[in-house]
Order: sequence, then structure tokens, then C-alpha cells
Amino acid sequence: MKSNSMKFISLLLFLLISMMNLAIASGGGGGSSPFIPLNPPIIVNIMDGKYIRHMQVIVEIKAADQSNTQRIEAHKGPIRHELILLLSSQDFATISSPVGKEGLRKSALAAIQKVLGEIEGDPLIDALYFTNFIIQ
Repeated sequence: MKSNSMKFISLLLFLLISMMNLAIASGGGGGSSPFIPLNPPIIVNIMDGKYIRHMQVIVEIKAADQSNTQRIEAHKGPIRHELILLLSSQDFATISSPVGKEGLRKSALAAIQKVLGEIEGDPLIDALYFTNFIIQ
């Protein structure tokens, strides 16, 4: 009985945090900022040995030039697709450390630059940041 109530509480907490993060992440990205939030948060399953965990990330990308923001916005679908494939292929043990997270950030940046390079002929972005990173 206790494990079921703990699972329920964990799930409820995860949902509340997700809703709060979505509300926070839905603002910004306009105006003169070169930072573009990829909303909604990306949620994927990852393996932890024989268990499946849930990972939620909120990502912001930095346009190389302010004039690129609309071009980047137009390709959010392929960008999200590439990130979902990359994130869902991760191993929990690897991304649990700061070094693993930094490696994942670099891989995500390279994946997005590759997608934009294939579509636009130019990577268009300088940086990628995980503004929220939750694994349950």
C-alpha cells in the first residue's frame, strides 16, 4: 500500500513540476532575444538497467544572429524530432553526472546544427542550454 501511495505522490509531483515548467517556459523567446525556447518541454523514456525512467528537459537555443530566429522557429518540428531521438537513446548512468549532461548538451547542439545545416545550408545557432533537466 505504501509503495502505491509513494508512486502516486511521485507522479503527482512530476505532473505539478511539469505544469509549472510549461507555464514558465511559455513566456519569452520574442522581442530582441537571440534565445529561442523549444516549447513544450521534451519528455522521453530512458533505460536504467531493467527499469524505465522518465526524462523531461526544457531546451533553449541561441541564434548565431538575431535575424536567424524566424528561420530557426520555422524548423522547430525537425529540431524537436532530432532531440527526441537523441534524448531517448541515452543511458541513465551516463547522463546522471555533470560530465554526462555536458556531453549530452554538446551532442544535442551538434544534432540541431546538423539538421539546420541540411535544411538551411547554415547551422544558424551558436549554443544550446538545458534550462531544466529532470529524471524520475
